[in-house]
Amino acid sequence: MTIYMMAQYRDRFYPGIYIDGVAAGGKTKTQIKDELLSKENDAPSFSLTLSVDNIQVASSAAQLGGHYDYDTTIEQAYNAGRNEPLLAQVWRVVSPWAQDIALTTPYQLDDEMLKQQIDVLAAQVDVPAEQPSAVLKISGVPGSLKIMPGTSGRELNKAETLQKIHERVQQADVHVPAVVASISAGLNPDQLEPALERAKKYVGKKVTLRADNVFREMNDQLLVNILAFPNGISDEHLQPVVEELAKEVNRPPQDAEFEYDPQTLVVSKFSPPRKGLGLNGDEFKKQLAEIMNQFETTDQKEKDVELPVQETEPYKTLASTNDLGIKERIGFGESQYAHSIPNRISNVALTASRINNFLVKPGDEFSFNQALGEVSAATGFKPAYVISGGRTVLGDGGGVCQVSTTLFRALLNAGLPITKRKAHSYRVSYYELNAKPGIDATVYAGDVDLRFKNDTGHYILIHTQTDSKKLYMTVELYGTSDGRTAEIVDHKVWDLRPAPPPLYVDDPSIPKGQVKQIDFAASGIRASFRNVVKDKDGNVIRDDLYQSNYVPWQAVYLRGV
Repeated sequence: MTIYMMAQYRDRFYPGIYIDGVAAGGKTKTQIKDELLSKENDAPSFSLTLSVDNIQVASSAAQLGGHYDYDTTIEQAYNAGRNEPLLAQVWRVVSPWAQDIALTTPYQLDDEMLKQQIDVLAAQVDVPAEQPSAVLKISGVPGSLKIMPGTSGRELNKAETLQKIHERVQQADVHVPAVVASISAGLNPDQLEPALERAKKYVGKKVTLRADNVFREMNDQLLVNILAFPNGISDEHLQPVVEELAKEVNRPPQDAEFEYDPQTLVVSKFSPPRKGLGLNGDEFKKQLAEIMNQFETTDQKEKDVELPVQETEPYKTLASTNDLGIKERIGFGESQYAHSIPNRISNVALTASRINNFLVKPGDEFSFNQALGEVSAATGFKPAYVISGGRTVLGDGGGVCQVSTTLFRALLNAGLPITKRKAHSYRVSYYELNAKPGIDATVYAGDVDLRFKNDTGHYILIHTQTDSKKLYMTVELYGTSDGRTAEIVDHKVWDLRPAPPPLYVDDPSIPKGQVKQIDFAASGIRASFRNVVKDKDGNVIRDDLYQSNYVPWQAVYLRGV
């Protein structure tokens, strides 16, 4: 008999089960749900108001998808008696004295609709914090530093506000003060001075970024700009820098191209092989964070960085394009010429193009002046400042020495024998932008020349590149390496002599009262260094001493009269 009675409730609620006051015993899930739905006219009608200060957003329960979750409650009720031990289940079925089980169906609002209402409030409440920042208006000048303290903001805590609604939704009218978090970003008055002192540590500092032949500098203005306060780096300011850097660095691999006339050795096309590069932005950020920490904690002024990149080898090698022994890069030189006038920039590009892809035979001596040819307006050169007669004056070809200096540096790097080199008469600021004083070479029509001998046993190709936007150029030497290495050592500077007082020259072509600087002061110094060249076994084959004597130079101003 008991087994028969238990079987009757196989798909039905046990006796004594009530949902929202409705007896479910002996009924199926479908039957009880239909009964409960018939009572929907008793559904609560209330409004939900979210507020922050005097800002309010209100909606009715119906607008927020209010509903009873019958399915969940019915499932809980059906399993309630069945979760008891077997004897208790039998007792519930056969005994009129078994304890009743009563469940209440919760009234719920649709979470997605609630989130939409919270978003509406957030749009009116959220105030973005303005991050503190620093600006260095003039590179190298600490007095031009300015700290912007930033401002605090606020932001609606959407998750906690949603939780508070769930806790109160059974009430007749629900008024929920939304949860607001303060976003602290601004610096207080006591933090301004430490922030300024921290930013000062970056003035005059520089990070040079390299990847293969890619070159980029981060000067002190950029370094100050990416600072976060009171400490760290601002990812908001750094991310655009990384994205711009990636545009410069990222590239597919470039196959070698080399076409020339075997009779005349005139090169019609040359493209060195370049590895494909892909910048790892996350690794670069970590790398930069370490460098910034070094700048803050040490006296280090400059840092050269090899960028973290994924490299892809080109398919076609340089060796496969010729039988002259032009197989690989054997020397590299670089220079910068920021603040050059337009005519000088033009002359640098023209000069570089004149010696670009020039082939030097084994055993031959290369002459810069001979390869360059005539320097005059007739050959395309523009007037720019040159040293003549102890003065800096406008003359055709200003900027030629930018190229001879860069070639000189490539020759030093390659360890080639330099047979003729002359230093400038005075220090030229362009040549000390990314090198120590004394690593320059001047040329002038006649015997003031830069020459070297090709002692490698194979042809050497001189390849130049200029960037008239970055004001940066390179000279690469291609040939066959015999394993030699070269290193600049023992650099010295001494005999410092101050610059003479400025010279003012009356010039009626300039409006009265205006002053125009045409020459810049430079202290006189002596400088020297040695270029030590070793063979593949590490034996010293040359130890060349280079000396320079730079005379003091006065600033010259034109004064309108």
